[in-house]
Amino acid sequence: METDSLIQVMTNNPSLRGMTYGYVAEHEFSLYLDKLGIRDHFKEDDHKKTKSDRTFAHRGRRFTIQLKSLQTNTIQETGPCQFKAKVQNDASDRRKIKLPNGKTVETTCYQVGEYDILGVSLQPFTGDWEFAFKKNKDLKGSTSGKYSKNVRKYLLATIEDISFPLPQDWTSDLLSLLDDTDLGQPAK
Repeated sequence: METDSLIQVMTNNPSLRGMTYGYVAEHEFSLYLDKLGIRDHFKEDDHKKTKSDRTFAHRGRRFTIQLKSLQTNTIQETGPCQFKAKVQNDASDRRKIKLPNGKTVETTCYQVGEYDILGVSLQPFTGDWEFAFKKNKDLKGSTSGKYSKNVRKYLLATIEDISFPLPQDWTSDLLSLLDDTDLGQPAK
């Protein structure tokens, strides 16, 4: 297939374009980790339905990160070099999850604490492969009326807001974020 044909196929299929961009962002994130000196990182097989896109060790702790992209149709320029957008923070497929209260729900929502950090590519804002990060414990909880209050408290919202320059609850400094002793697990 010629390059022009491939570009045309991707242009005509937003889902393919989004999926391809997501995989490129994951590759760029692995290069970003290498630049930070974090060499012990890996990606689980996509078919395993794990709770993270990248797992890595740093200073004797193991961290999980879920990588998401900006929803390109929500990007708005709010001023010179200032932007806002939405990040879709949900699983690609509905699956059954067991909650800490013993209930099982079928949902696309991630569970509170299911991974350590949400990572988002800022490339659509900046043109460069930079990333923003937010701790799982700082993400919004679900407000969906599909779930009872006793279920919602264990589920994350499927949409997170982000703006650039980054607001206080986001950071581009992953290494300082990893100093939080509440994040990660002891490395094995």
